[in-house]
Amino acid sequence: MSKLTQPVASGVDYLFRQMERQEQRNSDRKEQLSVALREVEFAEIERFFRQIKTQNIFLFTVGLNGKPESTILSKAVFSMNHLVKVYYSTSFDESQSGYLRITPDRLTQQILVERIHGMYAEPERLYQSVDQCHVIRWMVKWMMPRMDWHKTKLANLDLYRLFSDQREKQRQEQEALLDS
Repeated sequence: MSKLTQPVASGVDYLFRQMERQEQRNSDRKEQLSVALREVEFAEIERFFRQIKTQNIFLFTVGLNGKPESTILSKAVFSMNHLVKVYYSTSFDESQSGYLRITPDRLTQQILVERIHGMYAEPERLYQSVDQCHVIRWMVKWMMPRMDWHKTKLANLDLYRLFSDQREKQRQEQEALLDS
């Protein structure tokens, strides 16, 4: 219990209003700093590439001899610790090798897709988004024209069978709801 019964002087009132404003600015700055330093969500992208690289999906890449060759996705995709690389060109000469690098950027709070071609090349930003699903959609659009459809068959993909079974189950559940 305070024994002060005198009214607060106008100077003290001014001091406390200034202190409240400064405390609010400090709180806002801490919040901005915590937002800037938080991890960018990347788990869905890693999960996507880890799942599809176990399948018999083939992409056309530029091979060691400089000619297009069909490469299984498990050899073209590297995924580890918030970094995914999709190689589109391999060569003994490092200046001829190239890949797409997908990585989260904590400063901009976005996921970046960059093309790196050559040993000491500057990354060329191809796409960026805060949404993992948009990055996956962009990568699917990038991969579709590069797929080798002579070797990649939907009937041979375990994930496609699982996808088909889930779709059929959902269709049957919807029909059951409509019938009842």
